[in-house]
Amino acid sequence: MASFTNMESMDPLRDRFNHFFQQDAERAQLIQDILEKLHQDKARLDELTIELEHERESRIRYLSELRDLREQSRQWDHKINKDPYVAVLVDGDGAIFDDELLQNPRQGAPEAALRLTHAVRNYLKNTPFGSEDVPIVVRIFANLNGLAKSLVQYNVIDFEDKMRMFAELFTNSRAEFDFVNVGHGKENADSKMRRMFSHFYKNFQCKKIFFAGCHDNGYLHELREYAGESARQRIVLLETTPAQPTFIHMGFPVTRFDTVFRTEVLGSPPIPPASLAVQRTQPPTVSMNNPGVVPQQQIAASPVMSNGAPVVRSASTPTARIDSPAPVPPAAPIRQDSPAIIASGNGGVSIQYPTYATAGNAKGHQNVVIAAASKTKEPRVIHYNSGGQRIDPPNNKPQNAHDQRTYNEKNLKIKPKGFCNELFLADGCQRGPNCPLEHEIKLTPGERAVHRWKARGSLCSNGPYCESYRCYLSHHCPFGPGCARGSECKFKGTRWGDLHYSKADLEPDTRWVEGHDFPTRIGSA
Repeated sequence: MASFTNMESMDPLRDRFNHFFQQDAERAQLIQDILEKLHQDKARLDELTIELEHERESRIRYLSELRDLREQSRQWDHKINKDPYVAVLVDGDGAIFDDELLQNPRQGAPEAALRLTHAVRNYLKNTPFGSEDVPIVVRIFANLNGLAKSLVQYNVIDFEDKMRMFAELFTNSRAEFDFVNVGHGKENADSKMRRMFSHFYKNFQCKKIFFAGCHDNGYLHELREYAGESARQRIVLLETTPAQPTFIHMGFPVTRFDTVFRTEVLGSPPIPPASLAVQRTQPPTVSMNNPGVVPQQQIAASPVMSNGAPVVRSASTPTARIDSPAPVPPAAPIRQDSPAIIASGNGGVSIQYPTYATAGNAKGHQNVVIAAASKTKEPRVIHYNSGGQRIDPPNNKPQNAHDQRTYNEKNLKIKPKGFCNELFLADGCQRGPNCPLEHEIKLTPGERAVHRWKARGSLCSNGPYCESYRCYLSHHCPFGPGCARGSECKFKGTRWGDLHYSKADLEPDTRWVEGHDFPTRIGSA
């Protein structure tokens, strides 16, 4: 009985022991967990320490690079702002100096340079460059001979050398001023203006560009590429004669230097005095005291034939050549609108007469031969609308079925080659025997019309700003506003936009004639 009681007394002790044993195990696990956590934290701390060191090294490196970049920026700012200048580009074929400056070139050329300098500096006075003596670079491009002839024709100057003298003295007036003679050709001044404009715009030292070309819509496409705000801060349109409206709408600043350039276009050519007009309508006279001898005042102004005989000419009368002393035969009344050549078989006077002049009253002359005058080729003409876009003539399909059939037969015969457009449509191929296209098979005039109609279906690579008189392609949709091809038309999505002209776009504004240096304003004709 006593042993049973002792056993009962051990149970509480065992329970207490188990309780404390469990607590010790939990305490040991807690310590193990703490140690594990400390190990992990130490590893993370070591990792962060390494990263911090890397960041410290990166910060030092970045600070060093920042100092270098700031130094480079300072140097670039110094270079950009060092030696700034402004440029003045003038299309001298249309922007012409004031009459009083041209009429006395020895004084007018230096005065023109001085006025132009003052006008530019006056424009810049309210800009960051107003307080600086910024150099002004001037480039004037013109066909000097053509310009001189036009100025003489319109009575601005009295002889052509004045214009040449003005250009030379203007160039020598300032080291930065150049009056460049581009020679004959409608595109010469334009191409140089475009190239120099691009050159000056890309040069960051050029702070302003005064562009005097607002009279020519051909520059619109060039200026449209510089439509940003930064370009508007650098480009200034210099208006001389009234600018085309499209230039004004482009948003560039516009200014005028009225004391330097003409503000009006050259007008119609002056009408000669009545006495001179009468003199020009008189036929050449022959001295009655010595038949066959022309008065000295006429010989002095006349060209000389290859045999040494003088040629008497006037603006509206036939040409007379005196080969040997002989009486001048009487002639029937002569009309002045259809000249031909009458050759006398006895070595007498050879005079240009109309084809319908009768020689029946010519005594002592035989073997009279009347030959029709050679037909001079009409010069090519290009029309442009008010936006400076070329306008093509109507492209009507030839209606002769025979021409279309024979053209198609010849076209099939030369496949896969094609007919040379330069040869058949542009009056001559410059590649000659090296041309890979067909030259041998000839085309009749009717077949050429079919070929021209087909060629007009292609777009010219210069688009609406083509200036070639020989171009045989189209510069806008040949079907006009009535084109039914929709989005499939090749003239729809060009790099010049939609080339489907409206009726207003098809209205000509200027006319260029081959061989002439200046256009004609149709609205002012």
